[in-house]
Amino acid sequence: MTTQQFTIPLPDDGCATLTLPLNVGADALGPLEQALGSLVRLLRRDLAAPAANDSGVIEYDSWLAQLR
Repeated sequence: MTTQQFTIPLPDDGCATLTLPLNVGADALGPLEQALGSLVRLLRRDLAAPAANDSGVIEYDSWLAQLR
């Protein structure tokens, strides 16, 4: 399978690379956009991980999980 790569520069001289099949169609862009958005939200949540005993945050996270 032939692929195409997108390199996204990050702060501090890092980068992220996204590899997709060369024949990705327009119908795949919506689901791809949603999946990338979900991934970024999960990363952001993990980086800002609150104290494990914060019951309000735990409940809010459970609501978000049900919406996915």
